[in-house]
Amino acid sequence: MRLTRVFILIFLLPFSLMAQDVLTLEQAIEIALDNNYGIKVSKSNQEITENNYTLGNAGFLPMVTLDFNKSFGTQDFERTLASGLEQSQTGAKNERTSYGASLNWTIFDGFQMFASYDQLNTFRSQSEESLKADIELIIYNISATYYQAALEKERLNLYDSNVFFSQERLQVAKDKYELGKASKLEYLQAQVDLNADKSQQLTQQQTLEATKLELSRLLSVELDTFQLEYNLDTENNVNLEELLEGVSVQNPQLTSLKQQELIAQYNEKISKGDMLPRVNVFAGYTHAKSESPAGFAIVNTSDDINYGLTASWTIFNGFNVNRQIQNARIQRDIATYQYDNQLINFKTAIRQGYSNYTNSLDLMALERENLNVARENNEISKERYEIGLSTPLELREAQLNFLNAELRFQNAAFNAKLAAIELKYLSGQTIN
Repeated sequence: MRLTRVFILIFLLPFSLMAQDVLTLEQAIEIALDNNYGIKVSKSNQEITENNYTLGNAGFLPMVTLDFNKSFGTQDFERTLASGLEQSQTGAKNERTSYGASLNWTIFDGFQMFASYDQLNTFRSQSEESLKADIELIIYNISATYYQAALEKERLNLYDSNVFFSQERLQVAKDKYELGKASKLEYLQAQVDLNADKSQQLTQQQTLEATKLELSRLLSVELDTFQLEYNLDTENNVNLEELLEGVSVQNPQLTSLKQQELIAQYNEKISKGDMLPRVNVFAGYTHAKSESPAGFAIVNTSDDINYGLTASWTIFNGFNVNRQIQNARIQRDIATYQYDNQLINFKTAIRQGYSNYTNSLDLMALERENLNVARENNEISKERYEIGLSTPLELREAQLNFLNAELRFQNAAFNAKLAAIELKYLSGQTIN
């Protein structure tokens, strides 16, 4: 029978797409990690903090400078010596050259350099967590958009199938009308239904293209025509307690906030260092040579070496040190409050996501049963219509029921998939 043959052809249609290029989710993520500009910025920021983590930046190492100076001049003079001899000269040239080196080394600064070095290390670790958080976010967005695009493609396949079926129904109605076995109204109604199905098909094509463009934007590349690998299978081993227990140590946003507490603690230590003395050692060498025919010594050369120790201790600066220590403690408390608040938010989101996940699985089971019933009902209606035992209205209702049942099942499957992806993201397991 014609409608039965078309029905079989519709279900074989997706397999013909296998010959086209398929973009897997893993490939999409790889492309994004190489090309996404947000990830590139995060990697650059992480490199900066890596470069900043040095002994010199913390203040452990000495500062050595080299100096060089050369000057020229002219002089007009008149003078009378003690002997009564008078001298005068116009345009006497003089020249002076000096160069040297100096060293300045802070050997004690109230342990500030140690706190600074540990703080730089914490900044580096925090930037790594921030990079990980950005990577997890882009993976989550790509995964959600990828499956959304794949779902839109599956929906388009359904609308394509619906159009094919309506075209066959129109042909059957036309044949019946021309043979005098059906009214023109039945034929015209079949044409109206076909046009409505084509309208849905065109709208769905636009939705699919918009979703693919959004996926390309996230990948930061322009992709040609591609197919998506769509898998309705969902993970059934999601454990709520494991997600809640692991979020505090696996979620990079939380670990970054935890490190903010350490940074505030180091700020407090650095501020306390201002209450202790500062000790520096210094050394220097200078070579100087001057030539002046107008001087008592025509050529003067000197080599100077100096070294020593300096110490300073600020015993009062208007209570500014106490103010800085208090502010550092407040910043530490703020970081703790932010961490605790974000931890509650993530745990709440995980519980909500898990509820959505389990509910979507239940809906999938229910919609799968409804889909099987709607499919069988549609097949029976087509057979009855072909032999004249069913009206066009009954056939159309069965057709739409089957289409809607398939759409509901796909939506439930997609929601379950998206909920599982979101739970991985919230618990910090996306990269894994």
